[in-house]
Amino acid sequence: TLNREPYSGAVQANIIDHRSTQFIQLQHARQQKRSIMWDIKCIASALCFLTSNILFIVHGLITMNGSNQRADGGDKTYTQSGTKVSYTDSGAVTITPETFSFSAWKDLDPSYIRSRWEVRDESRAMMITAALFGAIAWFWLMVPIIQAAWVLSRGGKRKVGAHMLLAGLAICGGIVELLARLMIVGMTNSMFWLARDFNLGYWNNADNGSNEADGTGWRVLEMIHIVARGISLWVDAFEGLALFGIVVLLFYSVAKEPKFKMHISSSVINSSESEVGAEDVNNGGGGDAVIEVDEGAASTSPPPQSAFGGVTTKVAIKPTFSKCFTWFGIFVGMLSLVDFIADVLRFLNWKTFGTIAMAMNALLGVVFLPIWLLCLASQLPEATMRYEREERRAAILLNERRDDEVAALKGEGEFS
Repeated sequence: TLNREPYSGAVQANIIDHRSTQFIQLQHARQQKRSIMWDIKCIASALCFLTSNILFIVHGLITMNGSNQRADGGDKTYTQSGTKVSYTDSGAVTITPETFSFSAWKDLDPSYIRSRWEVRDESRAMMITAALFGAIAWFWLMVPIIQAAWVLSRGGKRKVGAHMLLAGLAICGGIVELLARLMIVGMTNSMFWLARDFNLGYWNNADNGSNEADGTGWRVLEMIHIVARGISLWVDAFEGLALFGIVVLLFYSVAKEPKFKMHISSSVINSSESEVGAEDVNNGGGGDAVIEVDEGAASTSPPPQSAFGGVTTKVAIKPTFSKCFTWFGIFVGMLSLVDFIADVLRFLNWKTFGTIAMAMNALLGVVFLPIWLLCLASQLPEATMRYEREERRAAILLNERRDDEVAALKGEGEFS
């Protein structure tokens, strides 16, 4: 017969662990019956990035290769002679801008600049929409990256510095992108207003009564436009650098996660030489016989403490994010790093590195970055659910053990 001794703390903890595990597994089975969940924030960010980059590409193609013919009533017009302009005093104005010319742009030729502003005015709404979608895309991206950092850090309990840096890159990237895009939209609208309604052709000859236009205002407006574009270029460069840091930190955090955990379980053994135990010894199987414990039985006849044996099992831990996702993130990060380097070196050789930067922007914004965000959208809800389930399980075990300790202290007269 078994001695009537109370359960030890370890045995009670294992019984609680068993019941908690059954409860959590039941909840998990119910959740698995539901449809697959995707993170709506990642999907919104992917769609905004895709829309923004497609609009920027189309706007760039229109600006580089566009042509327009416009007739306005007035008393000043010009005719192109090569890349130069001659102003005459006559009736209607006909503007026929040519395709992009880097040399004419660097010379600040008034005729060329005026023609380019005609093309830009036609695609202004597209450019502003693309800038706003880009800002919204980074705003949507902040939340899932911070959520992933919180899950990977196990609620701020693991590699706090790396995950704070991860969240900081997402926050800084989103805020800087949002503010910069809004400022660029405001400056662009003001510049188009200047080009449309203000006198930009007759500055130096206005006082002496000459009808010959000098185009100084168009030169000044184009220089302001170049300065404003410089702001957006460095914002785009920081965007690539921030994205590179985000994917590298995600890869590092997942790679440093523990691969296994030790699961300790207790089994009830009969210390007496029962027939089952004797038969196992004779067969060379050992002297311990495992018997079932009825959890519904009364606690007045528990087995003795010596009847419990601990068994340690090495259990594999599922990573928070898949290995394929993290390596694909490294590939996206390398493209972002190339984009950042090309943006920085663009001022040394505008044609060569500008082409590389535009190609990287097209590949990242239209293809690889949206795919990476959709992969994150498919894995982040499951990772968050698994983390919350572990936290609930730990809270249940902690509360049960705390109640048992309080009850034991009361039984010993500590609180009497």
